Amino acid sequence: MDWDKDYTATWNHPHRFLISGILKTFDWISLFEIGCGSGANLINIFKCFEGKTIQLGGQDIVPEAIAAGKKVLPGAILKIGPGNDVMMSDDSADVILTDMCLIYIDPTKIHSYLKEIKRIGRRYVLLCELHSESFYGRVKLWYNSGYYAHNYIKLLRRHGFYDITLYKIPEAGWPGGEPQKTFGFIIKAKIPPRK
Repeated sequence: MDWDKDYTATWNHPHRFLISGILKTFDWISLFEIGCGSGANLINIFKCFEGKTIQLGGQDIVPEAIAAGKKVLPGAILKIGPGNDVMMSDDSADVILTDMCLIYIDPTKIHSYLKEIKRIGRRYVLLCELHSESFYGRVKLWYNSGYYAHNYIKLLRRHGFYDITLYKIPEAGWPGGEPQKTFGFIIKAKIPPRK
């Protein structure tokens, strides 16, 4: 894969502006993206928040993606590694973002990712993922596409997240895209405070 051409150049995909638009509805300074690829979301956020002091970072399992991201985001903290083992201290970033990376995580492993998001996050989680409350809908999606949708309302509540808001991704936000047209949501929730 040519990360510069095939991924970084997608910084202006419509759904990335939806993510940045939701980020404008609350206060934050630092954001860390799990599964950041070469940083297309981070580029969009940087451009949408131009003039605001923000700190951006991300992690991905593909070394070539991180290398490509470092070329275009020299001020960002970019790391190589899985999303359920982030080499950061507790409460490291105000916002933890994912964008269609948890669609590859099966139901037996999703809890480890949410625990890690809860550990490194300080205030909010923003998940741009495939969501369905229907067990049969999730199974059918996996059978037909190999992608996992999760019931994020149930999962986030189980892990203590609260004030959960779902934003359905409109067709204009992901033109012609299945399964995003049916299952695509941006889910915002507050991260529970440490005890």
